[in-house]
Amino acid sequence: MAVSLILVHPVLSSGARPTSRKPKCHEGERSALLEFKRAFFNKSSCRFYDYPMTANLESWQAAEGEGGDCCAWDGVECDDETGCVIGLDLEISCLQGPISSNASLFRLVHLRRLNLAYNDFKSSRIPSAIGNLRELTSLVLSESSFRGQIPREVLNLTNLSFLDLSYNNGLELKSPSLENLLRSLTKLEGLDLSDVSMSSPLPDAIADLSNLTSLVLVNCSLRGELPVATFELPRLKTLDVSDNENLSIRMPEFRRGNPLKSLSLSGTRCSGQLPSSLGNLSSLIKLDITRCELSGVIPSSVGELLVRLTHLDLRSNKLSGEIPSSLMNLTKVNYFDLSYNRLTGRIQPQISGLTSVVELDLSHNRLEGPMPSTISGLKNLRVLALDTLKWIDLSYNGISEQVPRWMLNVSTKNLVHLNLSNNSLTGFSSYPVEFKWANLQTLDLRYNRMEGPLPLPLRSISFYLASNNKLRGQIQPAICQLNSIQILDLASNELSGVLPSCLSNLSSTLWTLSLHGNRFYGRIPQLQKEACKLKMVDLSDNQFEGLLPRGLRKCVGLELLNLGNNRITDTFPSQLGSLPNLKKPQNNHQHFPKLRIIDLSMNNFSGGLPSKYFDFWNAMKFTKTDEMVYYADSIFQPNVHKSSFGDYDYSMKIFNKGIETKYNKILEYLTVIDLSSNGFVGEIPSSIGSLTELHLLNLSHNTINGSIPSSLRNLTKLKALDLSRNELTGKIPPELTQLTSLEFFDVSNNHLSGPIPREKQFNTFENGSYAGNFRLCGAPLTKKCNDLKALPPPPSNGVSVKEEPRTWIKELNWKVVLMGFASGSVIGVVVGLNYTVRIERWFVNEFCQGKQRRRRWHRRRRRRVV
Repeated sequence: MAVSLILVHPVLSSGARPTSRKPKCHEGERSALLEFKRAFFNKSSCRFYDYPMTANLESWQAAEGEGGDCCAWDGVECDDETGCVIGLDLEISCLQGPISSNASLFRLVHLRRLNLAYNDFKSSRIPSAIGNLRELTSLVLSESSFRGQIPREVLNLTNLSFLDLSYNNGLELKSPSLENLLRSLTKLEGLDLSDVSMSSPLPDAIADLSNLTSLVLVNCSLRGELPVATFELPRLKTLDVSDNENLSIRMPEFRRGNPLKSLSLSGTRCSGQLPSSLGNLSSLIKLDITRCELSGVIPSSVGELLVRLTHLDLRSNKLSGEIPSSLMNLTKVNYFDLSYNRLTGRIQPQISGLTSVVELDLSHNRLEGPMPSTISGLKNLRVLALDTLKWIDLSYNGISEQVPRWMLNVSTKNLVHLNLSNNSLTGFSSYPVEFKWANLQTLDLRYNRMEGPLPLPLRSISFYLASNNKLRGQIQPAICQLNSIQILDLASNELSGVLPSCLSNLSSTLWTLSLHGNRFYGRIPQLQKEACKLKMVDLSDNQFEGLLPRGLRKCVGLELLNLGNNRITDTFPSQLGSLPNLKKPQNNHQHFPKLRIIDLSMNNFSGGLPSKYFDFWNAMKFTKTDEMVYYADSIFQPNVHKSSFGDYDYSMKIFNKGIETKYNKILEYLTVIDLSSNGFVGEIPSSIGSLTELHLLNLSHNTINGSIPSSLRNLTKLKALDLSRNELTGKIPPELTQLTSLEFFDVSNNHLSGPIPREKQFNTFENGSYAGNFRLCGAPLTKKCNDLKALPPPPSNGVSVKEEPRTWIKELNWKVVLMGFASGSVIGVVVGLNYTVRIERWFVNEFCQGKQRRRRWHRRRRRRVV
């Protein structure tokens, strides 16, 4: 925000009235004022109607008494002793019309202060009758549509201490000249002739104005050389000769104690070097020397102005060298602009010392190197201009509220990487968001509080990360225009609707597609392109339906696939088994794609698990690395060698050891198969034992039968094995005790029988791991194996437990009842019958209602709002 020094005109307000009643104004002056009002007051067409009027001339009334006392009128000031009108402050008072020397105003010969600024006198000349007001000490006629030559009669106003004729419609000061004016008005303290055409040098007579505190001559066609004496005026606080392109200036050596507060030389021929004595201007608030011919280095002494300086603007010169670190001591500066120079070197970490800066512009220099992270400490910064800036990282800074509108205009042609992640941003100021970064390749908005629709960047984007926000609504088909996209992460939002079918067209460039944790429904788009570069797909925790896209077979680089917790209805995705690069590892790891994590849990998959599918997954049979290396993609600038901006870490939710676990990072050596909570049938293939790198295996909540294959003993790195809630029979293979890495084991709610192995890791598993298996015995269960000798064998393969549960339950009932009778007492019969009821209830619940129970558990586990 530019800082301007506001010069207060010494015109007293009529509001400051003495409490005691003074004489009323003279009738002649009252009549002159009323006549002036009738001639010029026109509120209905006031140019400045949107601004409050300084004096409301509607209060000027001809009535007798208080209402007719002009000394009580708005904008009128009277002498306390004589009652004469000595001041008129009529700035922005809706005065309109051409004015001449006949105007009644000029009959007020006792006027000392006259302010007619911001009115409209219709390109009139300043009336020569102004010279009649010889007692004037302050005359302000700025921006009131005067034009033409300033009358010579102004020279008669020898008592003037303040003269402001600035910004009218073509005023001239040629005859009389500026020199005539300065030699006549020797009492001047403030002079503003901005936009008055002079076409003359600033005369040496300026040195005689020892009382001058403010000299403002902006755009006056000054020429020649600015007298050095101007800088040495003993009381001068404001010097502004900007926009005089033919005015030559050489800055002097400034003495200590110089009172200058504002120095503006912009748009002149100010040349040479900045003097080191600038540091002597200890009162300086504003330094503005832009669009000049300054050269050399910025003296470190400028940093000594840290006491008061709020505005530093040296743009558009030929300054060279590094930015002095001392400038970072300017703790009061809120506008800092060094753009369009030849500055070199790096932006120093000490930039955090500019604690008050609001606008910072270092663009169009020859700066290099990274932006220091300490820039994040500039809490008041609202405008950052580095036009050649390519990389902005403002992550982890606690930035709140909306993304400021100005940021969308930062380095629109050059910005490549923008990271605003891990803040508290709530969104953008308007929608749809109009991104202007034509070459932006990375936009990271993750982990904020952004609401509203999904903003879409321009086509140049390669890495678009907006997960973990509160974005809502549907994904618009326009997203399919992102034909360079490589990573698309919109996970953990509140997005909904059907995915655009054209999304499949992005598979030729897309590496990572992460949409988990939203409210998408409908079918997953088919992959229509012949080429598929997908390495990671996570669509879990949505409401997708229908079949898997058959085009997955083209994704030869697929490593992680998570479709868990949806409503997909399909058979086992056999097309994954035909991926050519999943069959045999290659020597070059860049050509060795592996499917190491597959999660199809909580869907409606059905069919068997034939061994050939697992045979194809050789990627789970060989060690990649045991080091702490995580699945990640490099975010980089294409076509630039070694220009990585960082890594994008894969993340997933996986059921591990019976608990849903959020993995913000996934170790590369982690291998997972989770096919739980589906409708898979058949036996567990023994070939699964060949996946020796497997860490997590979950086949629970299906209808898998047969025995547990002893080949699972080969899974020596297995940490979690969940086979619960199936229809498995037979014994727990004692060979499983070789799984010394096993930390979680669950085979509950099956039809397993026989003794529980009790060696090594199996000594650590408790009752819950085996519950619901009626014929299991031994520790940790309280049931001894001898207690099961009289029980019937489990159902043979010829009788389906699900189809005919009551057939063998009935036989069991009778045997139990007979046991009651054999005890020789009625109590025995009652106990037997009660035992029978409990057994029957248990089997009916487990086998007749098992599927419904699994489905109810499945729905509870979804944990979503439908």
